Amino acid sequence: MGKQEKGGWCRTIMKIMFSHIGLCGLVALYCAAGGFIFEHLEKSNEEQICYDTYKEYNAMESESLSKIEQLVEDYEGNPDKSTLKFQLQGILQIYRDNSINIGYDGGNCSAYGLEDGPKYKWSWSGAFFFSVTVISTIGYGHIAPKTFWGRLVCIAYAVLGIPLMLLCLANIGDALADVFRFIYAKIFCCGWCRKKEKTSKVVKIKPTESEPPNWSEKSRIVRNPQNVRSEPPSIKDKLDKVDEQNDNGVKIVPVNMKNTSSRVQQRSPPPKQVDYDSDSDDDDDDDDDIDSSITIPLTVTMVVIGTYIFGGAVLFGLWEGWDTLQSSYFCFITLSTIGFGDVVPGTDFDNPRAHAQLVLGAIYVMFGMAILSMCFTLMQDEIISKCKWIGQKLGLVDKDDDSD
Repeated sequence: MGKQEKGGWCRTIMKIMFSHIGLCGLVALYCAAGGFIFEHLEKSNEEQICYDTYKEYNAMESESLSKIEQLVEDYEGNPDKSTLKFQLQGILQIYRDNSINIGYDGGNCSAYGLEDGPKYKWSWSGAFFFSVTVISTIGYGHIAPKTFWGRLVCIAYAVLGIPLMLLCLANIGDALADVFRFIYAKIFCCGWCRKKEKTSKVVKIKPTESEPPNWSEKSRIVRNPQNVRSEPPSIKDKLDKVDEQNDNGVKIVPVNMKNTSSRVQQRSPPPKQVDYDSDSDDDDDDDDDIDSSITIPLTVTMVVIGTYIFGGAVLFGLWEGWDTLQSSYFCFITLSTIGFGDVVPGTDFDNPRAHAQLVLGAIYVMFGMAILSMCFTLMQDEIISKCKWIGQKLGLVDKDDDSD
C-alpha cells in the first residue's frame, strides 16, 4: 500500500508540473531562482570592477596631465602655437579613447548601494530580466556575467532553461490557440463557422440475447429429450413425421399449453435497451472536432500581433520616454527574439522605478512569447489548410485524403 500511494502521489505531482499552470509556474520559479543566483555571483564583482576601472582610469589621467604639463613647459616662450595645439589635441584624443576602453563612468565606487551612490546593475530585478533574456534566447547583451563561476553557471542555466521555455511556449501556445479558435467560432463568427447539415439522430440498439422461437405447438415429438427443434415445422412435415414415427413405435407426448405459455414468457427476450447518451456524446465530440478544425485567417493573427506590439510600444513609451517608432522597434526586436540590445528598458538606474520596469518588462516578454507562439500555431494551420485547398483545386490532393 505504501508503494502504491507513493506512486500515486508521484503521478499526481508530475501531472501538475507538466500542466499549463505547472509549466508557467516552473518557468517563473526558474527565472526567479536565476535572479537570486546571478545576483549573488555578479553583484560583488560589479563593485570590484568599479574599483579596478577607477584605478586604471586614475593612472591614465595622471599620465595625460603630466604629458600636458611637460608640453606646456617645453613650448613656454615659443611664439609658434600651432605645433603646441596639434600635440595637445593628440594627447586629448588618446585620453578620450582610453577612457572609453576602460569604461569608467565617473561614479563613486565606495558609495555603491547608498542613496546618492551608483546603482547596482546586478540587482535582483536586473538579474531576473537577464535570466528571462537567456532562456528566451533574446540575449540583449547589455549586461553579461564577468566572473568564472557566473559564466559557467550561465551555460548550465541556459542548457536547462531553454528546453523548459520551449516546452512551456509550445504547450501554452497550443492551449491559447484552442481557446482563440473557440472564441472566434462562438463570438466573432456569430455561428457561421459552425454551420453543418442537421441529420436525424441514429439510435443505437445494444445487442441482446438471441430470441427464442415464439411459435406455439400443441404437441412435440420427442426422440431425444436433449434435442430441441430450432425452426417451426410445416404441417406436411408434421404429418409425415407422425406416420414414420408411428411405424417405428415412437411415443407422442402431449404438451400442456399452460406450461408452454409460461415457459415462453420466461424465455421471452428482455426489453431492448436504447442508448441515447452516446448520441449526445457524439454530438459533443463533433462540436469539439469542428472547433479544432476551424482555421483563423492570417489577417486576424497579424492584427493580434500588431495589437500586442502597439500596446507594448505605448507602455514603454510612457516608462522610458521613447517615441512610438523606437518603442515599436524594441517590442518587435524583443518578441522576434532578435535582441540587438541597442534599445533596452530599465538602463537608467538613477530612475527609482527602474527595478519595477525591469520586472514588468520581463513579464511582457514572457506573455508576448506565448502569444507569438499561439499566433504561429494558428498561422501554420491556416497555411496548411490553404495549401490543401489549392491542391484540391489543382487535382493534386483528393478530398478523401484531406478528410482523413
